[in-house]
Formats: sequence, structure tokens, C-alpha cells
Amino acid sequence: MDLLQIHAKVARGVVGREIEIKSILTAMDAGKHILLEGPPGTSKSTLLRKISHEAGIPFYLVEGNIDLTPAKLVGYFNPSQVMEDSYKPEYFEKGPLTRAMEEGGILYIEEFNRMPADVSNVLISPMEEGEISIPRYGTVKAVSPFTVIAAQNPYDDVGTVRISRAFMDRICLIKMNYQNEAEEREIVRLRTGMDSSEIVDLSVKMVRKTREHPDIKLGSSIRGAIDVVDLFVGMQKLADQPGSHFLTTALMAISNKIWLNEMASKTADEIIEEVYASFRNQYPDLSHPQKNATEKSSSDNGVQAIESEEEQRVKKKIVT
Repeated sequence: MDLLQIHAKVARGVVGREIEIKSILTAMDAGKHILLEGPPGTSKSTLLRKISHEAGIPFYLVEGNIDLTPAKLVGYFNPSQVMEDSYKPEYFEKGPLTRAMEEGGILYIEEFNRMPADVSNVLISPMEEGEISIPRYGTVKAVSPFTVIAAQNPYDDVGTVRISRAFMDRICLIKMNYQNEAEEREIVRLRTGMDSSEIVDLSVKMVRKTREHPDIKLGSSIRGAIDVVDLFVGMQKLADQPGSHFLTTALMAISNKIWLNEMASKTADEIIEEVYASFRNQYPDLSHPQKNATEKSSSDNGVQAIESEEEQRVKKKIVT
């Protein structure tokens, strides 16, 4: 691989991530395998797809979960063809691992620490020896620059398994945290096409604030800010006045993307409202409309009128 050329092309198409780009390319060029560690929404798959594209190598994505089996990863013989004509190499359905090895591609495994141990153990031989033996098919040798890149969220401990020492001993660790505020604003602007700096700024500030809140174990990723902007743009088509309902869209976009501490004293919605309130005065044009005194008074009078009518009906029944 021409590292300088690939690096230049990738850097032009990705916001920030200078160190991460260099680290991944260096590891791949040296024939090393990688574990990317970071919270969701930190552009891991986006960055790898860009590297794969610019390097001109195949990219295979595998979702790590308890349903993943060695056969799904490596491949299997087509049962109907085997029944008719016995085992033959041409009847073997290649899995993503086999394809990535033969084509010199990237095998990217998301949520690696959710895979069963027997599946992750299948990777040991390809990573260490550069080959894997498949019964009745033969030995598959890895073509350079075949690379296994696993990813895990260090903050997620539900439904996860401990990664074996044998695997950890064969990889290089690259940590990917959230990007800085300026980079996140640029990402939101590019993804949404939003020109208003106020809308982008407030969306980014709110998701970043959730990452610092004492009641939150894991805050929102940049996807929360992107969703806020997209929903806010749509909400304006129905809004009574420009700039209204920002809090409504923020609740829709962010409340389900935060992970509360077990001892949290507030709900997700209450926290989002609190975060919004802390920035509200800085963005008066994006205030959430509240009922004014006249509206409240009219509403109260309406309730009283309904109650009066109901009381009159009850009284009539009593009299009769």
C-alpha cells in the first residue's frame, strides 16, 4: 500500500481523526490486527469504509452477537448439494472470514465482545498463522493486506463476554473517543446540510453536555445532534412560529440515546430538559413555546365552564 497517498485521500474525506487514520494504516501495513475501542457513534465503521475504499481493498462487516456461529463466519457446505453429490469444494459457501482472507480485505467485526468464545477463537489461526484449515475444503491462506479489525464499546457490560487473552495478545489497541466540539459541528453540518450555525451549535452542545451529566453513564453520540437538526428542520414545516419546538425535537432525538446510571435521580426527559434550559438563554430564537397567561386563563375558564355544565346536569337529575 502507498501509505502517503491513501492517508491523503482518507484525510480529505473524513473530519478529523488524523492520529487514528495514521495508526490504522500503520498497523495494516505492518500486518497487524486491530481492536478499536470506543463508544458508539465515534465514526469507527465510517473511517474503515473510507480506508477500504481508498486502498482499493474489500470490506466485510460482521455484526457480533450471540447468534453468530463459526459456520456463519467461516462458511459451510450447501446441504442440498452435498446430499445430491457429496462434499465438493465448489459446494462450499464462503463466509466473510474466508472471503476477506482470499481477497486480502478487511474483516470488520462490530460489537466483538458480544460474540460467543468459540466464534472468536476461530480467528486465532488466521491472525497468527495467516491461514485456516477447513475440513473437506482445504487450507485457506490469507492474502496481504488481510486484516481483522474488531470493535467494542468499553462502557457496555450488558450481554458482553470477556475477550480472551489469546485474542488480545494478537492485536494492537487503538482507542477512538468523541471528537472535539469544532469537529462535531462540522460533522453535523456536512451530514444535515444545515447552514444555521445556531441550530448546529445548540444540538452539538446538548449532546456533549449529556456526556458530562452525573446521572448519565453514557451520553449521546453525535448521531443525537444529527437527528435533532434533521427533526427540527421537519418540525419547522408545521411550527406556528420560526424556531419553535427545539426542545420537542431534542427529546425525540436524544432521550433514547443516553444511558442512565442505576442510581439516577432523574428521568432521561428531565435531564434533556435540564440540559436545554442551561443553554436556552444563549439561543433565544430557538426557545420552546410555553402557554402564556392568556392561553392558560382561557384553558382554565373552559374547564370551569365544562364543570359548570356538568354540575347543572347533575342537579337536574337530582331534582327530577
